Amino acid sequence: MKRIILIAAVVLTLAACNNATSTNTDASHEGENISTVTDSVKGVTAVTKDTTAKAETVTSNTVNPDHAAQPITKNTSFDDLYSAYFDLKDALARDNGQAAQQAAKKMEAVIAKVEVTKLEAASAATWKQYQRKLAFDTEHIAGIDENGHQREHFVTLSKNMYALMKAAKPETPVYYQHCPMYNEGKGAYWLSKQKAIDNPYLGKSMPTCGSTVETI
Repeated sequence: MKRIILIAAVVLTLAACNNATSTNTDASHEGENISTVTDSVKGVTAVTKDTTAKAETVTSNTVNPDHAAQPITKNTSFDDLYSAYFDLKDALARDNGQAAQQAAKKMEAVIAKVEVTKLEAASAATWKQYQRKLAFDTEHIAGIDENGHQREHFVTLSKNMYALMKAAKPETPVYYQHCPMYNEGKGAYWLSKQKAIDNPYLGKSMPTCGSTVETI
């Protein structure tokens, strides 16, 4: 009888052990499944973050059309005035008093026709400041055909034209040039469309005397 009871106890013990092992194995599998799902979720989250970051980078690098660099436009309000000035400069460089006189008359007419209300604010302010000064010198140059007196007024005319061109830049580059020998070494400036020196103060006697000091 005792032997039967002992055998029965052993059988029950083995059954209990087998159930425990099965339970542990199932729990282990469930743990592995949970870990796998967690890793998958993490992977998806990482991919999503990476995609979002790339999208943000593309967006930040995209140029907003409203903020794109706008082309720089040149001022054309004084084209006729500038053209007449360059004609005057060329005439003086050829020692041609009559041609200089005609160019100055053309400048006078252009100055009288400029409408301040059609100018941009900066150009208008500069024009109001220098209009009378420009008119004064062109009137004197237009009134005579003697180069010496014409050149005296051309000095101040060029100084005022320089200020105007700085405020209302021409469509093409203009070169601000200097003659160191004019007026007994006191020197004088002028403006030119060409970089090559063609001196309006010394004329044919020393046409290449001078240098470019600034490009407008």
